[in-house]
Amino acid sequence: MKLRVSLSQKYVLRVFSHFLALSLFVFASIFVMVNFVQMVVQGALGGFSFYFLFKSILYLLPNIVSMSLPLSFLMAVLLSLGRLSQDGEIVALRAGGFSFTEILAAMFWASVLASFVLLAVNNWFGPAALKRSTDYTISMVNRVTKVELKPRTFQRISDWVIYSDEVDSRSSGLKGVKLIRRINADGEPSLVTKINSADGTYSVLRERGIAIELRNGQFSQTDYKDDDKVLYGEFVSYKTLIPFFSESAGSRRLYAREIPTAGLVKRLSDTALEVETAAKYRAEIASRFALALTPLVFFLIGAPLGVVLEKKSRSAGFALSLLIIFIYYGFSIIAMVLARKHSWLFPWAMFAPAVSGAALGLWMWKKRLYAR
Repeated sequence: MKLRVSLSQKYVLRVFSHFLALSLFVFASIFVMVNFVQMVVQGALGGFSFYFLFKSILYLLPNIVSMSLPLSFLMAVLLSLGRLSQDGEIVALRAGGFSFTEILAAMFWASVLASFVLLAVNNWFGPAALKRSTDYTISMVNRVTKVELKPRTFQRISDWVIYSDEVDSRSSGLKGVKLIRRINADGEPSLVTKINSADGTYSVLRERGIAIELRNGQFSQTDYKDDDKVLYGEFVSYKTLIPFFSESAGSRRLYAREIPTAGLVKRLSDTALEVETAAKYRAEIASRFALALTPLVFFLIGAPLGVVLEKKSRSAGFALSLLIIFIYYGFSIIAMVLARKHSWLFPWAMFAPAVSGAALGLWMWKKRLYAR
């Protein structure tokens, strides 16, 4: 009897895995393309680096999988059971003495495994990877990897402004060069560095910056916070590297989605944390656990519906899955907004969609499956 149950579960799992892989590929591809377009819209076409673009997409994959897996799981359940029902294989297995619980056991454990995967991704791997992806995106947008210096034009590159009376693109020669770097502190000028030179040369270093070599010039640095601090000097030869990426933009304020759950919990222990920020962090933590339950909820809802699709076309399973996804995630968004707005609803409202969906699924199991 164990062999019969094992074989039936393996067969159902094989059909289910086929649709899961296909659905996961489709949804993940859609999310990748959407994020790619967003990166392009951000202005990255002005000579962006394909290396940074690749890294941005690569580190975004854990979050794309986190978004795609629940959707793919529901669609795979409906399509696979719809196919088995339509081909009469569910009836054959039932005639062979298998209960619906035995037939669907493999899918159930697959949903449990998917929930554990989402639990790890949502709380640990996903936020850390999202931070890396955002860092690479910012680097890509701010780094200008195709530089064409123009004469009598002030051009900003990272923290520097470059000006040259004459630019020879063939020999990479410069004449009448001015370099200005302004470092701000608290939104106001702090240090201003100025470099003037009669002539020099430049070269573009891939993924790094512009190497400039100047001759016969002057150097000055002014401290706006202390008028007595002024540096001045002359040079015969001066070399510097103007990086593509601004050093002042190296640190940035992280969004809650970019911080692992352990980091959010640590920040919540800070007594100086603003009330609104603390509520945002708590809602983010609760949503990560609530959304991790989605595959299990979608199994409980999708299995009874998939079994009764034997007289329907496969397009019915596709349309039904989209409808369930729209309703469930719409309910989830409303619950998150209410939980953040009204503290007395937190965290119960965050888990209301999962609890309601599971209750509905169990009711359909009793109504649709156990009654048959």
